[in-house]
Amino acid sequence: MVRTLFITKEKPYPPAGGVELRNWQNINIMMQYGSVGVFSICQWSASSQVPAGIDFWYPYTLAKSVSSWENWKRRAWLLRPNAHPDVDRLYQQAAAKELEKVLAEFQPDLTIVEEIWLYRYLKIIKRQKCRIIFDEHNIEADLFEQKHGALKMRLPRLKSIELDFIRKADQTWVCSEEDVALVKTLYGRQFQPQAIPNGIDVASYDCVRLKQCNPPEGFGEKQHNLIYMGTFSYPPNKVAAKLLIEEIYPRLRKINPNCRLLLVGRSPTKSMLQAAELEPGIIVTGSVPDIRPYLAAASVMVVPLQQGGGTRLKLLEAFASGCPAVSTTKGAEGLNVRDSEHLLIRDEIEAITDAVEQLWSKNALVEKLTAAAYELVKAEYSWEAVSKRVDQALQQLL
Repeated sequence: MVRTLFITKEKPYPPAGGVELRNWQNINIMMQYGSVGVFSICQWSASSQVPAGIDFWYPYTLAKSVSSWENWKRRAWLLRPNAHPDVDRLYQQAAAKELEKVLAEFQPDLTIVEEIWLYRYLKIIKRQKCRIIFDEHNIEADLFEQKHGALKMRLPRLKSIELDFIRKADQTWVCSEEDVALVKTLYGRQFQPQAIPNGIDVASYDCVRLKQCNPPEGFGEKQHNLIYMGTFSYPPNKVAAKLLIEEIYPRLRKINPNCRLLLVGRSPTKSMLQAAELEPGIIVTGSVPDIRPYLAAASVMVVPLQQGGGTRLKLLEAFASGCPAVSTTKGAEGLNVRDSEHLLIRDEIEAITDAVEQLWSKNALVEKLTAAAYELVKAEYSWEAVSKRVDQALQQLL
């Protein structure tokens, strides 16, 4: 039996996006091994709702302001080794003291820490003498370079922090074999991260696939509805939404005037909201309690991602729901998918719109793709399949 403490940024339940879905997956898997606790470092007020099966649940909300000394240290981040503004933003001394108390009370055998942004808490965790797993949802230095290039000091600092976290953790988890190779390329072949895929509770989407889930009221006919899901404060999702609003949706609307674009997820941008006000066919929902009715309302999932890391849970949700998908190569990265077998992979705007039109007009193609995608998600990306990968990783670690 293993006592596991998860340390996350924001609470992982109820899962409202890809980050929370991965954390919630791993929490459910680790419940099979013993007692599980969760300490979440939240920037916003956190619900006290405790999910079933969790033995210790502590969402800690960061204070809105910090001491003058801590504020000065943040401003002087360039003078401090392994410092970075985004790491500093999630660290407060009061939170560190609470975490120290939690570690002493819960006495975990294993601590799983989400992403590099909680790096400053690592020294506190190491005092506990428990095994530490660093769960890297994205290879952050690579993701930063995709967006910004080698921007002055920030990229070298990210690399330094990421490398130090990998060195000090007893094991590192990443989302795919591609990310395993990327870690070795960036930081050395001596590191052996474990590929623990993003997965989903496939059975929970059966109601959509079997057409037993009703779309939200007023959504009506789904024949020409496009859907894109995500947290839109995440820059790659902002770029994808912009492409959908400004280039993909207008082209498809000319072909099918009844076409609608559903942008579903929290933190929509100002430009997204403005587009929805000007165009009735663009629907921006904000955060929703359950994604499944919106999947039930969609005829095609379109994932025009140009940047990003890890793997896309939105595609797995489409596969489990029986919703055909069109994605860029970047959007499908890290998943064991093949073009024209599980989905259509297209990188140019015109090719994406042509692919959507194909799916709208060819029922046999939709049936072929969705059947193969459903078998894939069951075999490789269900919680049951991911559990086997976690078990192998734990056997090596423990």
